[in-house]
Amino acid sequence: MIELVRRLRLRNSRFVGIDIGREAVRIVELSRNKVGTFNLQNYGSEHLIDGAVDDDDIHDLEHVMAAAHRLWQRLNFKADNAAIGIPSSAVTVHIFPTDQANSESQREKLAEEHITALLGYDVADACIDFCTMGPPTTTSDQITMLVAAARRDCVEDRVAVAESLGLRTTVADAEIYARQRALQFAGASITTNDSAAPSRQPIGDVSQIPNPFAGMTLAAGIDPAQLHAEAPVYLVACGLALRGFE
Repeated sequence: MIELVRRLRLRNSRFVGIDIGREAVRIVELSRNKVGTFNLQNYGSEHLIDGAVDDDDIHDLEHVMAAAHRLWQRLNFKADNAAIGIPSSAVTVHIFPTDQANSESQREKLAEEHITALLGYDVADACIDFCTMGPPTTTSDQITMLVAAARRDCVEDRVAVAESLGLRTTVADAEIYARQRALQFAGASITTNDSAAPSRQPIGDVSQIPNPFAGMTLAAGIDPAQLHAEAPVYLVACGLALRGFE
């Protein structure tokens, strides 16, 4: 998974995932105990007016901040660190092979060179990150690299929303990867509990989407039936919160 904001090595017990969409700001707060079990501490959403956010950009940052603040105050979240979602349509991803012997600085230069040719805007206006895909092998002198870029203003607006809540942004991830992370977690939980692999249905068929909260304990006050009904729209926020612990 790509992190468009370099993550800091923190050991906090709680993380929030912040999903800013066209219709609402959604936040999921998770904690994890010493044996690795996740607990859903809190979750909720706040409606946004039409036009405040589109598929790529936040057009009314003040309104989004105010909505996020109302949600934060209403549900009394406790986390200090956040993972934010970047619209998948705003993220450019490229995979390429390179020499395993290259240094980190050489890989960084190659990553920028490869992604620059694919951007429709100046590379100075991009947040760029890269990683190697899989461990190095002893049978090849090549490794596979993944590089991703997003418009800097798209990332910084979402960081600003988190900062307005007093949060430190430690991870920024493409929404599609966050959703996949939540589905992977749901699959592991369902396979363990039900001995059957979950189906991977399109987002439109919400009744068939695995519940990413199924393998978690729930904080007092969370209604399991209501959570089960609402879980599909919190896939991205949940996946982002999970990313905070990786």
